[in-house]
Order: sequence, then structure tokens, then C-alpha cells
Amino acid sequence: MLTRLLTSLFIASVRANPGRTALSVAGIALGVTLGLAVHVINESAIGEMQQASRTLGGDADLSIRAGRESLGGFDQSVFETVLTDPAVAVASPVLETDAAPVAELMATDANRIQRAKKSIKFIGIDVLRAARLQPGFVGEVDNTVSENSGDDVRFAALQPDQVFLNRAARDVLATLPAPATAGTLMVVAGPERKLQRLRIAGSIELAQYREPLAVIDIAGAQTVFNQLGRLSRIDLRLRPGIDVNAFRKRLGKRLPVGLVVATPEQTDQQSAAVSRAYRINLTVLSLVALFTGGFLVFSTQSLSVLRRRAQFALYRTLGVTRAELLRALLAEGAALGAIGGLLGAGAGLGIAQLALTQLGGDLGSGFFAGIAPQVRLQPLAISFFAMLGVAAGVVGAWLPARHAVAEPPAHGLKARDDNSAAARLPPAWVGMMLLAMAALLLVLPTFDEIPWGAYAAIACLLFGAIALAPIVCPRLLAILPLPKTTVAQLAARHIEKSPGPSAAAITGIIASFSLMIAMLVMVVSFRASLEQWLVGVLQADLYARAGSGEANALDASTGAALKAIAGVESVSVQRYRSLVLKPDRPDLPPVTLIVRPLNDRGAVLQSLTLLRRVDNTVLAQQALPSIWISEAVADLYGFAPGMKVSLPVEGVARDVIVGGIWRDYARSYGAIVMDRGDYLRWTGDTRINDIAITLKPGAKKSEVLAAMHTLPIAANLDFTDAGEIRKVSLSVFDRSFAVTYALEVAAILVGLAGISATFSAQAWSRRREFGMLRHLGVTRGEIARLLGIEGALLGALGATIGLLLGIAIALILIFVVNRQSFHWSMELHMPWAALATLSLALVVLTTLAAIISGRFALSRHAVLAVKEDD
Repeated sequence: MLTRLLTSLFIASVRANPGRTALSVAGIALGVTLGLAVHVINESAIGEMQQASRTLGGDADLSIRAGRESLGGFDQSVFETVLTDPAVAVASPVLETDAAPVAELMATDANRIQRAKKSIKFIGIDVLRAARLQPGFVGEVDNTVSENSGDDVRFAALQPDQVFLNRAARDVLATLPAPATAGTLMVVAGPERKLQRLRIAGSIELAQYREPLAVIDIAGAQTVFNQLGRLSRIDLRLRPGIDVNAFRKRLGKRLPVGLVVATPEQTDQQSAAVSRAYRINLTVLSLVALFTGGFLVFSTQSLSVLRRRAQFALYRTLGVTRAELLRALLAEGAALGAIGGLLGAGAGLGIAQLALTQLGGDLGSGFFAGIAPQVRLQPLAISFFAMLGVAAGVVGAWLPARHAVAEPPAHGLKARDDNSAAARLPPAWVGMMLLAMAALLLVLPTFDEIPWGAYAAIACLLFGAIALAPIVCPRLLAILPLPKTTVAQLAARHIEKSPGPSAAAITGIIASFSLMIAMLVMVVSFRASLEQWLVGVLQADLYARAGSGEANALDASTGAALKAIAGVESVSVQRYRSLVLKPDRPDLPPVTLIVRPLNDRGAVLQSLTLLRRVDNTVLAQQALPSIWISEAVADLYGFAPGMKVSLPVEGVARDVIVGGIWRDYARSYGAIVMDRGDYLRWTGDTRINDIAITLKPGAKKSEVLAAMHTLPIAANLDFTDAGEIRKVSLSVFDRSFAVTYALEVAAILVGLAGISATFSAQAWSRRREFGMLRHLGVTRGEIARLLGIEGALLGALGATIGLLLGIAIALILIFVVNRQSFHWSMELHMPWAALATLSLALVVLTTLAAIISGRFALSRHAVLAVKEDD
């Protein structure tokens, strides 16, 4: 019997509300779609990175590194230390760097080169050792090329000028004009930016690595890329029976400071940690649509329950128990959620594939730049998000179902106006308790670097405000200026005397509008702070760079050559290195050391946005060099202004004093600035990575650039002005928040659909009231105005509460969530004009929704409504 009851109830519900049922399913499907798509996109990108890392590491048990390979590196004497350890079965040294291949173009005045738009990862290996750990690195020799060159094919992999390419690397070469000699790969590398010619000896096929890759003998890589005596990492396989973790800790004590020994699992954790906060924030935001979808189910089911009161009462008199009816109505919600969940799961996979194709694995955020992941099907994740849809349907149907089973059958068999479904108000103490809990949760620390306390505080704040809405609305209504017309007074009186239904109507407004306002304020504040930061950082007129990484580092003489150009006022050079400050935390990404000339001892360049600092006189009394740390370093490592700390530079612990904390939006895991003079005294490393060029007053940028391009070194440099960098940076910001904008729009649209359904339910419950008004001479137009004014008042109340709540949530996002997630701060910037426009638009939309949703109250014959048995 219960099965037939479930079927008949569900079919009746769909027939009675086909449009709103479809909207309920669409709302849940939207939430599931967005949540699953964000999850699949990010997990696919992370999986691609981890797969690439595992492929490059081969069958190694451990890996020794010095930060990021592109900015790190260490002395190869460490290899000798590791090689003599009896616990080590195989030790494979690796030099890894990125370089863009080039092609020579013959010009009338000088040789020119053209660089490929995409770089190739070069892996320098000892082929005899790597064959035992990474057999895929052993390339297949192209006999034709080797025979033409006269070399013995048996030793091609040992030749320092021969490389093996995978298919992706050959595709990169195909984008360049044909080189002078077939089978040649050319790169520009080293501080002198020499043109290096390498012979393509054959191919490598690593099915699990899809990015451009070139394998070369390690001695050749050290020579070509000017990294003599340097290594990027050492991959280790231990002898059978050796405890990996115990050996890792023992080896770490023997190595120079700044080197980290990590397992493949810890390396994977580091790859995931880089974007973890961004992924979680985006996933939480995407579930907002699912929340509003659940509210839409609530509104639809409320209307359906009201329309079927007599049907439920008849079932009860025929022997259906309350428990059976409750299960049947909850099954309706579950069915709607299941349909929405399945549709959303399919759409989510499709959107994930489209986003990976169009935006990449980072959704424009820059975390996974340079990789092209493919969608990875994750049955558990798909099932989880589909079940979230079911849960949203059940939760949305819970309150209407409880009211339906609580009503006595005798009442249900009578036709009467009934607003009791929404009239049961939560006690005031529930809302106050939730608000108090929100305040307490804000002081909780992060767990696993994620601000779960802040997320819970936002949820408590949201539900607390919704719980207090029935109490707050009448008080707000009393201060709103209202027309003195009879219709307006009737509308205000109805809202005042029906706080429960009124609060139910604006619940969706409060939920969706407040979250939209919060995200708008946060994004505007972030963007404005980013613009201010970029103006401070980019104080020069032009910037020159030859590419990222050690292979592309420039000689210091490049800066002097550019300074000699007419119209150049000054140049400022920068050097980047990668430092591991906590070797015992291999899962924690390394920080970036920025070496640049400072104005004088203890002072930083004006481009740094200092938040806290030590007085110059105090620094002058110190016998130690000073460093300037970003907020992330202060948060993650506990550094503070005035503190004496140790930096691992080139395997030596160097004592320094923290001069102050500055804001950095470029590196969420920390950056440290130090004076170039101190760095040179420590290392003697004169190489540079970037050059900032300031022009003389009145100098024309185009003329200076033309003069710079006449220098031989300029053919290898990329010149960009500050305006272009700001434009690109802001475009990256906008792309990264494009998904956020879409989620905001989705949330408000779903919320408005829920409001429409709620107004429909209330109009249905008041059908006799409207019929009586018609008998008393009230025209249809006046009833329409009555509904419109009620909608406008409810929209104004919801907009007011949502605006205040949204600003409160924005403060949490700006000053707690962003700081704890990304370790940077920002100023509050209120977009008052946009907030006023959105509030006004919301009032207009709720007015239209009230009129349109109550249209059946205007078309139903008044006499029939009044004739219904009371």
C-alpha cells in the first residue's frame, strides 16, 4: 500500500505543480552541477600534477630537494654523501629546468631568434642510474639520425649534446620555423644567453606524462644551462627492509640545511596544498546554489501540501498512519532531489570538461598554469554530490511534511484559509544562540590550514538571521515610509499580523541576497586592494625578463647594458631563489627569496606595502642583515618583526633579523625580501632574473624600447610596461572569479524562483480572503496592487536584512577567511552604488514575482472561493 501511496502522491504533486517541480529539480541540479564541476576540475588538475611528479620520480622511495626545481638547486657534493650510505640501493641525480626552444631567423643586420610560446621541461639524468628508477627516461634511439651523424647509437644517451623528446615536445618544435639543420633543438640558456644547439637523438614515450619533455645526459644539461656542479634533486630507492620514515629523519640530519627529504606521498600533498584553500572556498561557494535549491523544494512542497490538504485528510481517514504519510512526503522530496542530483552529476561532468578545455585546470587562478588535465571520473565524488541533491530534497520537504501529518483529518477535510504551515516560528533564543555561536566560532584556529571555524560561523550567522527574521520584520516594517492608501495599509497589516508566512517568503531573499552581497563586497575589496598593491609594486616604467627558472637567469651586466641606453634613468635588478624553512614539513610548499637592492640598510623599496615594521634606529643597532617577510611567512612560520631567525641559503644557515611584514598577493605560501648586497656577500651569485627600468622625465617609451632592441641581448628578453602587467594581473583576477560571478547569479535566480513559489503558496492559502475582498467591491487591479505592495515590502525587508547580513558575512570573508586561507590581508571597499542598485532591483523583482505568482487569485471566481465549506 505504501508503494502505491508514494507513487500516487508523487504523480499528483508533479501534475499539480509541473513548472515549480521543474524549478525545484533545476535548482538542486544547479547546485550539484556547480559543486561537482568545481571538484572534478580541481581534482583532475591535481591528479595531473601528481601523476607527472610520480612519473618523473619513477620508483623512488624518497627524493631530496631544495625547494622548487625551477628556483632551487644544491651542490652535487650531496650526491656523494648519499651514495655512500649503506641503506641506499640506487641514487639517481637529476637536474631539472624549463626552457623555450628557439629558431634562428636571418635578418639583414643581425641574427635574430624566435622563441616558442611554450617551454619544454629538460631532465638531465645519469642514464645508467636512472634506468633502475625511471626506465621510461631511457629513450629509443633514432637510427637514421645517429647514422647520419656518424655516432654509435649504443652511446647516444651518454652524449652531452643529444636529447630525447616526447611527442608533446615535438609538437612545440613544430610551431617554430624550420631550423637550419634538421633534427636540431636550439635553446638560449645561461647568464650570457648563448645559443645552444642540441641534436635530437630519438624519442621517449611516457604515457603518463603529457607535457613537453626532453631528456639529456646530466653532464650535458649542467653545461648547456650553466649549472655546473648543481643538482635539482636526488631520487633514492632504499634496500629491502629499510624503514623509509626512520631513514628519512636520519638522512635529514646529515644533509646541509635547506634540503628536504620527502616521500612521493608528501610530494603529492605539497602539490595539493598549493591550491587547497582556493578549491575549498570555491566548493563551499558552489554549494550555496544547492542550499537555495533546497529552499526551492521547501517552497514547492509547501504549496503542494496546501493544495492537497483534503487529499491527505482522506488518506488519513482511510487508515494511512502519520508515519506512512510522513515517509511518503519525504520520499517526494527525495525523488526530486534524486532527479536533480542525477541531472546535476551529468551536467557537472560536462561543464568540467568544457572548463578544462577553455579555462584550464586552474579556472583562471594560475595555480595549475601550464598543464592540460583531462577529466577524471570519480565514482565516489559523483555519488556524494548526487546524494547531496537527495539530502537537499529531503531537508526541503521536511517542514511541509511535518505540518501535513500534524494536522487533524477533520481540519483537512474543510476548505479554509491556512497559513499555519509557515506560522510556527522558532523561538527567539534559537536565533540569538546561533549568533552567539557565530561569534565564538570566529576565534577558533584553522584546522589543516582551512578556516572551518569561519565557515561554520557564516552558517550560524545565516541561519540565526533567518530564525530572527519573523521578529525583526515587524520592527523594520514600522519604520518604513508607507503610502496612506487603503491597499498599502492592508498589505502592511497582513505582513505585520502574519510574521511566520512573511518570514517564510523572505527566507530565500535573505539567504541568496546576503551571500551575493557578501561575495560582491569581498571581490570588490580584493580587487581594489590588488590594484593598489600593483600600483605600489610596479613603480618602474618597463620590466625585462628572459624567462623563469635558473636556466634563464641573466648576467648582471645585462642591467648595466640597459642602463646605458639614452633615456633610462635607472635600473633595479632582482634575483629569485626557493627556500625550505621547515625541512620537517615536506608537505609545506617552499617560500620565495627575493633579492633586490634596497635604498639603505634597514629600509625597503617604496614598492613594498609595509604593514608592521621595526624602527630604523633599532635595525641599525643590529649586527645582522635584515629581511622583510610577507604575511604568509609570519602566519606559517611564526616570524615577527624584530625576531632573529635563520635562513638556509646555499646549504648554510644565515642569521638575520626580521625588519617588518609586507603584503604580497603573488605568493600565498610566503616570500622574503633581502638586500642584494647581503646576498652577494653570502653567495657571490651575481645572476639576476628580472630588471625594472625607470625612464628619465620626458623620455619616450617607444624610442627607448627601439634602442633596447638593437642590443644583442635584447633578442632574448621580453619587455613589458607596468600598465600591461597590471592589465594582465587584473584579467587573471577576473578570470579566477568568473566562476564566483556565475555562482552569485545562479544563487539569486534560484532564490527568486523560491520566492515566487512561496508567494504562490500564500496566495493559494488566502484564496477565500481574496474572494471576500472581491465581494466587498475590491477590483482585480486593487488585489494585484495589494500583492505587489506586499511583494515590494517583503522585498525591502529582505533586502535590508540581507544587506546587513551580507556585509557581516563579507567582513568574515575579508578579515578571517581570506587571511586564514591565503595568508594575505586587504582593505574594506564598499561598493555603495552597486549595493543600492541591487537592493532596488531586488524590490522590483519581488514585486513582479508576487503579482505573477498570485495571478490565479485574480482569475479564480470570487463566488466559488467564498462558497467553499468552512
